[in-house]
Amino acid sequence: MSIFCNKKKEWNVRKGFTLVELLVSVAVFVLVVTLSTGALFSAQTLNVRLQQTQIVLDSVNLGIETMLRDIRYGSNFYCTNVAQNISGRQSCSYAAGIGGTVLIFTPPVALVGSTNSTLDRVAYFVSNGIFYKNEYPSGGNARVNIQITPIDVTVNPVTFWVSGSESTSSSDYNQPAITISFSGVTIPAKNTTIPVSFNVQTTISPRAVDN
Repeated sequence: MSIFCNKKKEWNVRKGFTLVELLVSVAVFVLVVTLSTGALFSAQTLNVRLQQTQIVLDSVNLGIETMLRDIRYGSNFYCTNVAQNISGRQSCSYAAGIGGTVLIFTPPVALVGSTNSTLDRVAYFVSNGIFYKNEYPSGGNARVNIQITPIDVTVNPVTFWVSGSESTSSSDYNQPAITISFSGVTIPAKNTTIPVSFNVQTTISPRAVDN
């Protein structure tokens, strides 16, 4: 008895990518890498811009905080439009719509070269886009145009509003209120950095009792 076995020839078919599929895949990969790299560089550039702007604004805050500290512990406030060594007190009423561009007052500590700290005066004002402080020590030489804001920022004219500065009697304990309002813009160090505008408005009342 003979047994015949029919064996079918089996072929192993190996499948792969065609040239067109390979080219499409490479094109998609290059596109994704290009977009990702562009987004990364854009994020890095934006981060640098924000850091530069923050450094400038921090410098502005430092200078303004110095002025606010002097005002907070100062006395004998005189609101006017001319930086000068002047005594007395004078308000610039917000209700009357009369604001001043210069604030003069007695500083909290004696100035260098002063012979009588009660007669010392300082003045804060803006000139040519820069915030300045003038010092007028009693019996000493005046120190003028002390810059308190950095050169990489332009400050627009400032307005001081002062109320309750005058003392009509020894029993007047009404605290003066000083409102400061100004705006400005940063000056970028590079042409690729966009200038940033800012606005500042704050009201301060001296901590010492005014009489």
